[in-house]
Amino acid sequence: MALLIQRALKGLLPRLDADRTPTGTPLPEKIVLGVRPGQPLSDRPPVRIFLGSERNQFRAERVFIWSVEKWRDPGRVYEIYLLKGLPGFRGRFWLTGFTNYRFAAPYYCDFQGRAIYNDVDQVYLRDPAELFDQEMGGAGFLAISDRDTSVMLMDCARMRPAWEAPVIFRDSRKQLEARARSRGLWGPLDGCWNARDAEHQPERSALVHFTTLHTQPWRPLPGSFVYFANPTGSLWPDLEDAANRAGFLAVSATRPSAAWAAAQQALGQRPEGAELTALLAVAPAAASLPHRVVDGWLEQVPDADLPWVLARLFQSSDSLQVSIDEPTLISPGRARRNRYFWLQQLHLASALHPLVRWELRRNSGWRRERFHGGPAPHGPIRVLTHRKPGHTNQARTLADALASVTGRRLEIQTVPGGDVGYLLRRLLRLPPSRELQQPAAVLVASGWLPCQYARWIARRQESRPQLVLMGRKAGRPPDHGGLVIDCRHFNLPPHPNHLHTLLPLNAPPPAASADAARWQGWLDAPRRVAVLVGGPSRSHRLGADDAAALARAAAAWAQARQAALLVVTSRRTAPQLANLEQGIGSAGAVYGWQPDDRENPYGLALTRADALMVTGESESMLADAVHSGKPVVIWPLPTRSGLWERLAQAISDRATRPRYNRRGSIRPQQGLTYLCARLLARRWILPNRDLAQLHDHLVRSRAANLAGDDAAPTRPLEPEVTGIANEVAQRLTLTADPQPGVAGVAGDQTEQQQSGGSGG
Repeated sequence: MALLIQRALKGLLPRLDADRTPTGTPLPEKIVLGVRPGQPLSDRPPVRIFLGSERNQFRAERVFIWSVEKWRDPGRVYEIYLLKGLPGFRGRFWLTGFTNYRFAAPYYCDFQGRAIYNDVDQVYLRDPAELFDQEMGGAGFLAISDRDTSVMLMDCARMRPAWEAPVIFRDSRKQLEARARSRGLWGPLDGCWNARDAEHQPERSALVHFTTLHTQPWRPLPGSFVYFANPTGSLWPDLEDAANRAGFLAVSATRPSAAWAAAQQALGQRPEGAELTALLAVAPAAASLPHRVVDGWLEQVPDADLPWVLARLFQSSDSLQVSIDEPTLISPGRARRNRYFWLQQLHLASALHPLVRWELRRNSGWRRERFHGGPAPHGPIRVLTHRKPGHTNQARTLADALASVTGRRLEIQTVPGGDVGYLLRRLLRLPPSRELQQPAAVLVASGWLPCQYARWIARRQESRPQLVLMGRKAGRPPDHGGLVIDCRHFNLPPHPNHLHTLLPLNAPPPAASADAARWQGWLDAPRRVAVLVGGPSRSHRLGADDAAALARAAAAWAQARQAALLVVTSRRTAPQLANLEQGIGSAGAVYGWQPDDRENPYGLALTRADALMVTGESESMLADAVHSGKPVVIWPLPTRSGLWERLAQAISDRATRPRYNRRGSIRPQQGLTYLCARLLARRWILPNRDLAQLHDHLVRSRAANLAGDDAAPTRPLEPEVTGIANEVAQRLTLTADPQPGVAGVAGDQTEQQQSGGSGG
């Protein structure tokens, strides 16, 4: 549904609109950044900034104010006026909840002095006083164009003829801009004060404007957009992290909002009023509690005060349970605050106090929801394994590293049956087995079926474990309480709880020295090379002609190096094994893959070969090869594209292809573009793996060469698993368990199998 249609419907049913404040106040909220202690007072007038905002933009609001605080003159006063929830405006068809508020800044200044207007989706990279003090050359307002008023420096007195009441409350943005143009009031502003997304230049830009709604890093409207990466990279997240480290809150107990006095009086009349008064005082007198239950009163706290109130609750608790009763659509007096609003408020408090575990229980009339966050609970790290050795290998590798990093014990359990058996159990509403439901701190799974079991188990447990789900088919990342890890070349939509790796997190199987007699001739050769062969897949072909071409290339490659050749096949190679053996002939030895075969030389090839050639469709074999320390050559298999692959590619292209407006900005995601993006975000459609992108990265990083162009020296890549394990432990606040129990491995252990393929 187009964003404008959503806005119109919310205008007709205001209780559905969680993007605006429920009731307006005649004057905007003012936040004053005063002279810092010990600094001399400047003789310059206060810098007045009017910030257009709305309810779900509170994270952007905070970071915008932090950017002003970071760069401002410490001896000067800065006044920031929050333009949100203002009465009298006709905002039904606005693109944002604050579109026309910008034109009211001179009105709120009584048409005196100067004022800056900023949209909330901006941050300063220099002191805004530099903009405020600029020479205006007689213009009424400065902006980068007379049709882009998202950043303005205004001479309020000169703007009175164009933007006086009541036209600012009644007319559209285009009409109000036209009124200013017709009076010759516009003057040009240097583009450094409104650098839009990719226009950002670190050495020159004074202000960055995140104009593309579906790439805004703070993801304010996840119900309306599927978010993609912003071209400014970590600029905005780094600012938020700095604000978190400083414990910065623009509104606090010492400077609460204008609405706080009435809310405080109402809270004081509750049965627990004395305790709340002591807890929320400027100097809190309430005792800290191991577990605190908050039920039925956070709904009465004004939006602006919620961050500091929640921070106070987190500060005074070891664990926190918050219960929220939202009004129904027909309930009078209060507007609804959606789940995203509450979750982001709790995530902010959790960022300031990361050691507090919290639970949100939200009752929205017809729906009851439970969410958990904070550090992982007590208990072991449990790996859910399956019959596919590639998936088991990845999950075990990461879980072993996590156990080593955190000191928690490791348990291994095998999920039963196959995909059909799991679906039947869910359809018949049968619970998971009792063994699978044992408490755990973290569930680690890789592949579709183990990841589905992990989500199912977590939903049924009272103390929900954190989830670490791996692979292309792991499903959408959890909004809280877990992470999804997959490879960059899968090109899945980004998410704050989505970690990327270059290659799968494999632990290569060890060389089976006891079974090396069969390959003694190859081992005794002065020079040895090995070829690791995958096989056909949905996206790649290994036909008879392809197998013959590979055999010829492998034989020629070994001959050029005057080395003995060993070809190791995998489960997927079976249809072309005979063609490979025929093509290799007497030029080398060929191993035909067998399940659970102790004579599988895959580990020997990785450890004893002087050089490796790998077919390029298997990420797992590529990972094993480039981590082996040997020179690596990639033999790309021919691609193929069926109807489903072409459909997936078309959907992915439509979801990511930008559309531009007349100003050169990217249009908001809507219509078919939004639908395609949502299919990708929910993982109902998976983009095709871009293995050419992976190969290019390996070649550019000198980890491998392409066949036919392998003269350049290569160097091994460091395994990523330790870095990812540290990142996971930090993200999940997974520390040592204070009650670790007996160390060891429990459950059904799946033996690591030596395999030349990815297993799935």
